[in-house]
Amino acid sequence: MNAARHESGKGRCPDCGAELPAGSPGGPCPRCLLKAVIGVPPEAGPTGTIVLPPPPESSRGLPQAGEELGHYKIVRLLGSGGMGTVFEAEDLENGRRIALKVLSHTLDLPEARERFFREGRLAASINHPNSVYVFGTEEIGGTPIISMELVSGGTLQQQVRAQGPLPVGQAVDSVLQIIAGLQAAQRIGILHRDVKPSNCYRAEDGTVKIGDFGLSISTTVRTEPALTATGAFLGTPAFCSPEQLRGDELNARSDMYSVGATLFYLLTGRTPFEGKNHVQLLATVLEQPAPSPHQLRPDVPRALGQIVQRCLEKQPGDRFKSYDELARALTPFGSAAPTPATLGLRFLAGAIDAMILGVLSTAASWPLLGSSFGVLNLMAHRSLQGLAFLFSWFLGSIFYYATAESRWGATPGKAICRLRVVGPDKNQPDFWRAALRAFIYILAPVLPSWIYYGWVPGLPFRTNPEGPQHAINFGGTSQIIIGFTFYILLGVLFCTVRRRNGFAALHDLATKTRVITRAAFHSRPALEPVEVEQVFPVQAPAVGPYHLLERLGEDSGVNWFLGYDMRLLRKVWLRVVPAGTPEFPVHLRNVGRVGRLRWLTGRRADAENWDAFEAPNGRPLLELSTMPQAWSEVRYWLYDLAQELSAGEHDGTLPSVLALDRVWITNDGRAKLLDFRVPGVRSNAPPELSAATPAQFLDKVARTALSGTLQPRSPGRIPQRSPIPVPIPLHARDFLSRLLAFPNAASIAVGLKPLLDKVASISRWRRAALVTGCLALPLFMGFGMVFGMAMMRQWNRSRPGLMELNGLLHAHSNMGRWNKKTDAPTDEQFEVFIASHYRSLITNQTAWKDTMTLMVIPPDARRRFAEKSVADYPSPTTEQIEEANRAIQPFNPNMEEFFSSKKQSSFPALMMVGVLIAFVALPAIVCALAFRGGLVLLIGNVTFVRSDGVKASRLRLLWRSLLTWSPVLFALLAVSTLHFMAKGPLPWVVLMLGLGCLTIASVAMPRRGLQDWLAGTWPVPR
Repeated sequence: MNAARHESGKGRCPDCGAELPAGSPGGPCPRCLLKAVIGVPPEAGPTGTIVLPPPPESSRGLPQAGEELGHYKIVRLLGSGGMGTVFEAEDLENGRRIALKVLSHTLDLPEARERFFREGRLAASINHPNSVYVFGTEEIGGTPIISMELVSGGTLQQQVRAQGPLPVGQAVDSVLQIIAGLQAAQRIGILHRDVKPSNCYRAEDGTVKIGDFGLSISTTVRTEPALTATGAFLGTPAFCSPEQLRGDELNARSDMYSVGATLFYLLTGRTPFEGKNHVQLLATVLEQPAPSPHQLRPDVPRALGQIVQRCLEKQPGDRFKSYDELARALTPFGSAAPTPATLGLRFLAGAIDAMILGVLSTAASWPLLGSSFGVLNLMAHRSLQGLAFLFSWFLGSIFYYATAESRWGATPGKAICRLRVVGPDKNQPDFWRAALRAFIYILAPVLPSWIYYGWVPGLPFRTNPEGPQHAINFGGTSQIIIGFTFYILLGVLFCTVRRRNGFAALHDLATKTRVITRAAFHSRPALEPVEVEQVFPVQAPAVGPYHLLERLGEDSGVNWFLGYDMRLLRKVWLRVVPAGTPEFPVHLRNVGRVGRLRWLTGRRADAENWDAFEAPNGRPLLELSTMPQAWSEVRYWLYDLAQELSAGEHDGTLPSVLALDRVWITNDGRAKLLDFRVPGVRSNAPPELSAATPAQFLDKVARTALSGTLQPRSPGRIPQRSPIPVPIPLHARDFLSRLLAFPNAASIAVGLKPLLDKVASISRWRRAALVTGCLALPLFMGFGMVFGMAMMRQWNRSRPGLMELNGLLHAHSNMGRWNKKTDAPTDEQFEVFIASHYRSLITNQTAWKDTMTLMVIPPDARRRFAEKSVADYPSPTTEQIEEANRAIQPFNPNMEEFFSSKKQSSFPALMMVGVLIAFVALPAIVCALAFRGGLVLLIGNVTFVRSDGVKASRLRLLWRSLLTWSPVLFALLAVSTLHFMAKGPLPWVVLMLGLGCLTIASVAMPRRGLQDWLAGTWPVPR
């Protein structure tokens, strides 16, 4: 706790006593912090890096272009950093072009040398396509050097300075690759601590790699002084997190701050914080909130700006929890072409939004007008208050869509369905564009009804002041036609939908907007790590600079060993070859692609003949293929291999032999293609392992990995083309069936690319979503029943006798149809009973003509019979009343008892089960036979196959559908029987609990539900 604290809770600097900013964790103020770090006036570097006056130069200078440094020939200067200078150089021993980092002579002190070599060790422990690869470290003539992969495309800082701010998609793509590299470092416990555009390199193929681990630390040591022994500040203040500037404990969220600052720079061409001097810069970083890139560059989406600002929060806990969460948030803003939303998903999203709007409008009308029917009454009588409410509803609906789509890119319904609306610049539309879009969508379908009904939409009747008998006209032909115009015009809005125009409706085309599917973030599945206890011999023999750990095996006179680099602290594969063996081909030495095994170094001499390769973690493909592998993993392996094969075809480095025993899968789920058999694999491998062409090789990889067995050759050495006997997505099966028809590996990679973003399996959550989709309508109807009964109870209380009169009139009108007994009440008895009990209601013209009464008892024969009863019997005698009571009482419903009876609690459950059977179960059974699935499965993008992967037949799916819905049918019969023996809601509660437990148990099963297990089907994506 800081010693100097205000009584108000604000802190003061312990050195100068200045008040600290609100929320500061304490410690020195920015001015004192800078004074402690820099004892002399500083000068600013190009990106806010603090540059100190150099100490006196030592006698050793840096090499110049054309000079030789040991076995390296300097080609040109690439750049300088805080720890050293980087040159492009040629290794004269093997002809490989590398980046050579030389420790700056101004920092040639023991502490700096140790930090320099530690950079090499930490960077060498990371083997990832988005991290600069380190080949080795050594001292040449007392000069520490690090040899690294040469990334010839320059840094991101150089690119921004040359071209200006990057396009939004390209900037996000670059940062996503940086995140991938930092994740690889985080997995092995390394924090970079100096993430900035000048430390991010772009390769010629567009790959971005994070480099310069000079300030990195292991997470086993979380803090380190911000000042070295030489007085050099560690880091770049404009990109450093506040906690790093203060010297606090660090974690991955500190690097995440630097990632956000880097993205800000790529989008705007400037750092998020700037100052006239370094005191002002540090104060701004520590105190001021970060601006949004959208403020400096309007075409940057607001949502993307909010993501950047969240990365730049002062407190680590306010930032994203993990790199995966950050990558998931950034993915929708990448350059990948958006996927248009299908009509099924748009229909579902529209239905959800319609229900939300209905609930909101009902909730708004209830407190204002007493009930939702008060609105109908006002509009039926064309009152100004009713028209005002209608106009408010219309504006409110537009505001609902416009606000949600302009601010968040999606309404709640679209967000649930993972959809978003984008404008012509692929950003979310502005408010007025979204409002125009909503205006067309809402107004067009209802406009004819509004015109016809005199601006009273949704009412199936229209009042007429000429007389009560003509007040409402139900069921007329014109009303039916007008009612259907809503659906006709809604269909007209979507008549332009075509795949080629991105499924754009008329309101999409008019406003230049599109509805797209949110980009899904799919992280590459990693292998389950295998714990191997490694024993390091005390006196290990050595081959060159490497110590031997164990012998891996022999293959055709070549001995393989697992070695260890004591300087870089990493394992290597050593291939010891007989004397006279040619050197490793020159054209393969410089291959540094992630899909290929890197050659590190080698030697040919009388006493030494060996080559050193990187020793990747993971397992060989043949070992993994003893068990069937999931398509979610195999698709990435195929893509990696297709990319490597394509690159090999392009530059002539394609391996001479393509075989399954030359494929290695790393722990992070990447496939590597080897130029030799995996060390330890038997040398007499069967011919089934090899393939003649890249397409046949990939086909064999897919079949072996997915099925878990080697696919035998058919006569004539042509691979068998029988379907892969495992349940995989239909899009995967279609691709694999066409695999051999692709002309080359590049086209295969292009075809595989979109499959990486598709759903690879049906998870428990997706199966639960399917169940929810099936229950949506029954639940909606059940809640509607509860709401309807509440309104009927309100009707009965606000208009005493109205519901009883309605039931009595229904009984009279149906008496002749279903009651043929001679003791049935006569018309005269009905008239006397109505006249004696409901005269006050019928003669009250205000109550008799209001909207609620007209809806319950419309002006048809029933209403005329009630009015005739009052007119014919103005004063019935006591005898007539008693006789009518005895005759009518059995047919007169007691609505008060009806509404208060406990048995009514079973009505909503009965409604839900009835709707579930009538509108879900029975259509599902019919659709299973006719279309292999209904609307819910179509929207959920799910279909079913047999255990051998073949698409399930209609009869099998009919059987599955019967198994699925039979518990509901049997439970309904059982509970209906129990309902007559045990009154009340208990049987329905038991029904709901039983079906719920059965559903949960089925969804909880790992890969398929109970009905699929019994029917022999597997759910797979389409």
